[in-house]
Amino acid sequence: MADTQVSIIGSGPIGLSVALLLAKFDIRSVILEKRGEVNTHPRSRFVDTNTMELMRHLGVEKAIEDTGLGPDWTACNRWQTAMCGDPIATISSPTFHTVPRDNSPTMPVMTCQDYVENVLLEQVHASALIDIRYLSEVTEVTQSAQGTLTGVTNLATGESYMLAADYLIGADGPHSFARHAIGSVLEADPRPYLMQDVIFEADLSAYVGDRKGGLLYSLTTEGVLIFQPLNGITRWRCQIPRMDGRKLDEQETIAMIRLAAGAQDTPPITLVSTGMWQPTPGCVDVLSRGRIFLAGDAAHVSVPTGGMGNNIGFAGARNLAWKMAYVLKGLAPADVLDTYHVEHRPLALERIDVGVKTTNYMAGIFTAHYSGGDPAEAAAATQQYGDYDGALLGYELQSVLIAPEHSPPPALADPTREYVNCVRNGRRAPHVWMDAEQQHSVLDFFGLDYVMLLGEDVADQPWTQVVSKLAAETGFPISCVRLPQAAPYSATQIVLVRPDGIIADSWESVDTDEERATERLCNVLPLLSNS
Repeated sequence: MADTQVSIIGSGPIGLSVALLLAKFDIRSVILEKRGEVNTHPRSRFVDTNTMELMRHLGVEKAIEDTGLGPDWTACNRWQTAMCGDPIATISSPTFHTVPRDNSPTMPVMTCQDYVENVLLEQVHASALIDIRYLSEVTEVTQSAQGTLTGVTNLATGESYMLAADYLIGADGPHSFARHAIGSVLEADPRPYLMQDVIFEADLSAYVGDRKGGLLYSLTTEGVLIFQPLNGITRWRCQIPRMDGRKLDEQETIAMIRLAAGAQDTPPITLVSTGMWQPTPGCVDVLSRGRIFLAGDAAHVSVPTGGMGNNIGFAGARNLAWKMAYVLKGLAPADVLDTYHVEHRPLALERIDVGVKTTNYMAGIFTAHYSGGDPAEAAAATQQYGDYDGALLGYELQSVLIAPEHSPPPALADPTREYVNCVRNGRRAPHVWMDAEQQHSVLDFFGLDYVMLLGEDVADQPWTQVVSKLAAETGFPISCVRLPQAAPYSATQIVLVRPDGIIADSWESVDTDEERATERLCNVLPLLSNS
């Protein structure tokens, strides 16, 4: 008998969120973490709109918002000769901007990875279904037709044991043990330089002044330094590209920070932690083998530009968790899990590509500045830096769990930046408010069940009758929700939405009988389509 239903390697934000999502379905999990605490050298900062909708589902939307920098920091990104030096370029960042928006009930947040982890960790500790084990090093991973076995060594006591689970999820970062165990290969394109990553404390308010930004690039005479505010006061992260691969020592690092701030009389600077890493964008060839699955940076790695990394991981966590829960609860056959790779890998590749292209566009700003040219043209080409709602919200998944979409997508001049709310199979179901007070979104109905959305003019019969009968006779979790009259949903439209908020099918209401209505639903419902 398994010790738990799902074992999860890694207690970063993706591992924590997977455990919390599974717990929503009453699925037990064990999180194994080699470290003894939350990551003290955070890398990720941006929590995008999709991820904030996931946080809303987990009940921590407000807590995550409270950790964020707020709108005065998120309106733009800046390139300057120094933090208080001459301006080079300013690019607006509407995708980053923490302000209310029409396309979601949530706002994106610019925060810090350890803040997010602590919010999620509080929920994990409160759950009786999640067992988190720190100082637990994974030494072995095997599987059979019946389940998985994970060899674990307690680093505090030296004790070793085997943990049995039905499934295993490797959310153990870019050097994943789980990835190695299943022979999955990270197909990546390493950048020809290293990044020195520094967390430091200093009050730089006098140098920022009224030129706040989510990212503050200093193009100094000694090279580039990228300031990233973590709390908007004294906690900072900076990245220093090192083309020669040499790590600056403490004295050199502080000197570089002072130069990039623009004055030598800056207040005391305390280095908290520093490290070197190589941007290595890419994705694994397979996201799973058998009962072992990869998520987060174990599955795909992005460049830092645009803050794609963790957000791709959160998208994958939401795609995988409900499917695994449905299989464990007997609501879907095991082969439903194959659609995780089919659906998520193309999405990951697409967003990784957006980050790489944005980085390449941005390089033109550096080239123009250091060659004495005009960076305005390069800045114009880099507008998608912080402006890529099309890529975030306009993606379209395809698999056997989604009915084919036969109509053409919206015609857009720039699909990366432009997003048009529309109802299409494979897309995220658009947000609309369900009440005049704008407190409850249609998205709040998604998360556990399949939901059939009925337009205002759709007759109850036979749809509500079919849904009620399917739920009663099969135990399949499906319900009906009546939509208000609100674009982009039409009054005569029926939209079937999966637990992860993805549209499985949509059609215009027509007179039909119970048998044909049942057949339409069964074509895309995972258990019923095989029965």
